[in-house]
Amino acid sequence: MNNYEQSKKARRVASVVYLLIMAIVMGGTYLSQQQKSVAQKVSEASISH
Repeated sequence: MNNYEQSKKARRVASVVYLLIMAIVMGGTYLSQQQKSVAQKVSEASISH
């Protein structure tokens, strides 16, 4: 392998790792938002009763 092919492989690996990290962050943000929404609905329901 020459240097260009090695750097191409390294960039590809780095981009896949970056995408995985971003997917985890976005998934965590989505789940957190869903949890806040459910907690707010439960809170509103308990106040009204």
